[in-house]
Amino acid sequence: MAATGLLATCARRGVTVIAVLLALPGQPEAQERRYVDLFAGQMTTNKFYQAVDPTSVDFADSWFLGAGFGWERPIGASRFDWGLQAQIVGHAGRQDHFEVNVPVIIRYRPRDPWPRWVESTAFGIGVSHATKTPQVEIDRRGESSRSFVYWMAEIEIAHPRPGSSVIARLHHRSDGYGLYDAEGGSSALVIGWRMSF
Repeated sequence: MAATGLLATCARRGVTVIAVLLALPGQPEAQERRYVDLFAGQMTTNKFYQAVDPTSVDFADSWFLGAGFGWERPIGASRFDWGLQAQIVGHAGRQDHFEVNVPVIIRYRPRDPWPRWVESTAFGIGVSHATKTPQVEIDRRGESSRSFVYWMAEIEIAHPRPGSSVIARLHHRSDGYGLYDAEGGSSALVIGWRMSF
């Protein structure tokens, strides 16, 4: 019951944040951006911070292909954007289900990036729903849930082709420290192609 109340409170606060962001004026010279992502990922057996450590990463016999559609707009005159993304993911190997993820995205576009090829970095958090209970998550913790919290951390890499970029992403599902009854989670490393329009 406490988890349900906490989830409701988080949802109300999330709606408030989105309403405030929608009310902020955008930069006059900047435009809203829409994009399509095509990506592939490899599941790991690791916690999220181990998955990005080349000395610790342990890949599971499970991978996926996915597609996403995103919409973003500038936050005031800052170098930050916010937006929404919808993803559909098809798993293969150890698990064979589909997954839908809908995160709210905050993106930072550095003025003078280092390294120069970094176009932006982003973090997103939202919900994830799988058509079956994910087997890799059951293998890791003994239980899981079809619905979990979803979050992602992403680096967008510049590409010479106009409107195109490469994305590298950490893809993560979890119980959100007790927001869901079942304990569990999974992390994956993702590479993809983004086409903006």
